[in-house]
Amino acid sequence: MKIAITSDAIYPFTLGGSEIRNHEIAKRLVKKGHEVHIYGAKLWEGKSIIEKDGVILHGVSKYKRLYTRAGKRSVLKPLKLSINLFFQLLKERYDVIDNAAFTYFNCISTKLISIIKKTPLVFTWHQYFGDYLARYFGKFLGGTAKAIEKLSTKLTNFNLAVSNKVKKDLVKRGVENKNIEVIYNGVDINTANSLKNTKKRYDLIFVGRFNYQKNLKLLIESAAILKKDFPNIRVCLIGSGEEKENLIKLIKELKLGKNFDFLGELKDKREIFSMLKASKIFVLPSILEGFPLTILEANACGLPVITTKTKWNNAAEYIKNKENGIFSKPDKGSFSSSISYLLKNKKLLEKMSKISKEKVKNFDWDEMADKVEAYYQKIINKSNKGG
Repeated sequence: MKIAITSDAIYPFTLGGSEIRNHEIAKRLVKKGHEVHIYGAKLWEGKSIIEKDGVILHGVSKYKRLYTRAGKRSVLKPLKLSINLFFQLLKERYDVIDNAAFTYFNCISTKLISIIKKTPLVFTWHQYFGDYLARYFGKFLGGTAKAIEKLSTKLTNFNLAVSNKVKKDLVKRGVENKNIEVIYNGVDINTANSLKNTKKRYDLIFVGRFNYQKNLKLLIESAAILKKDFPNIRVCLIGSGEEKENLIKLIKELKLGKNFDFLGELKDKREIFSMLKASKIFVLPSILEGFPLTILEANACGLPVITTKTKWNNAAEYIKNKENGIFSKPDKGSFSSSISYLLKNKKLLEKMSKISKEKVKNFDWDEMADKVEAYYQKIINKSNKGG
């Protein structure tokens, strides 16, 4: 198969969950003998078309950064990207196009290409945002984005959802159940298992973007409370983002400078796994999550997850309370109390660590890539028969 995957962000130039999913599946499909191209923003210098792990990366629109200085996505940049994407895809012919559907303008571009080229079109849904868009962009822009999102549910009969929660959300918006396939995110279990457990340097660790939805202010404020009982508590933050300076400022204000380490972006997965294994608990204070890769990576390294229970956080589909994680209300009192409870209860922490490593075994990237390959082939066959 010759496959096109379209998005805005591309791994390894950004390290979000959707970018990592695209790349992990793509490189495995290449090993199986397929030709895979990923299209998105050009966040690198030099040639617009480069190769990574056998996957061909196309930078179709130059970006200085993925997020605005306020830590949120731009509106005009994705529009320009989608126009450029249309003309790039018009030059090529693919057996299937898989669009990361939350880049809504790309949904329209790829739909037009699928009509012109008669190519099967897949939308991969990591989240159905709905009302959250108004909270994120404001009333006017959020309302417009919400309308385009709703339109996107009508553009193809081939939808991949990364969780059953996302599938249910799509069904509520009128997508037929038979037109949605669930294929979860994954983790490289072999790599995680290949690394030895190391001495615990950190009590808490976070891996991800430093942006609005990750809500790291909650973690910092919780650490200030925890310091009363754990004066030497150590917290590791891996990642980058527009919120970093605000977070550093807050840490200084709360006199937590000796308790937090910023390690920046670690692009080598082995380094991330090593730091996870050098920690006790993975913390995810997010307002919104689809099916986060990081909770799988944490469990693969034996770390239970403490996360927030919000309307938009879908971690509950995988995390089971007091088995491989703990849910907290999204306030500093509850979040700090949940962390304190687990840090003080070493036997429970060890038990949850063992459960975590068992639970994650069904989420290996190799298995997910096999499922995606089979799905692509099924819809190509169906399209060839006029289905």
